[in-house]
Amino acid sequence: MRILLIAAAAALAAACTPAEETEVMSAGCDARAVGSWTAGEATYSLEATTAGPDCARAVGTFVVRDSSGAPIYAEAHLAQHVMMLSHADDTNAMETALGEWTTVQAQTSSQLPEWAANADSPVSGEFPFYPHEGIDRAQYEAVRANNLPMLCYVQGMESLNCLVLEEGGFASIGLQSFPG
Repeated sequence: MRILLIAAAAALAAACTPAEETEVMSAGCDARAVGSWTAGEATYSLEATTAGPDCARAVGTFVVRDSSGAPIYAEAHLAQHVMMLSHADDTNAMETALGEWTTVQAQTSSQLPEWAANADSPVSGEFPFYPHEGIDRAQYEAVRANNLPMLCYVQGMESLNCLVLEEGGFASIGLQSFPG
């Protein structure tokens, strides 16, 4: 009797899984690109992937890995909300876009705009910098003064997410707006 119940459960599970689901997934927007970023003598892997039923509805991930391959930062974004990814309409175009997404310039936190004592936030020309929630002016200015390695990547339609490298890990210092 037990064998019949197991066989019946397996048959029921197979019947409940539509065959079309496999076809939809294979026609999706699964793409990947890998870049690198160097800070001092350390090199980090920047991995970008998308997955979704099509590129218009894909989710993009941005992952930073240390030299051992361990992930030390990861963020997921709706591809349609990321300037670099939003126009890719097929897997080949998305792979190209992901390659561009993982191409970042080496920077340091001393390049962040100054946060004047009487200002609500730091400003660089006409484009404000929005510190990460919980970061006050004193913390922000300390990060600037420490001249830490900084990686900024496009995270929206008109902004960069800036990460500082400190004690072997990345933390978001905030978002830099730019003209879109």
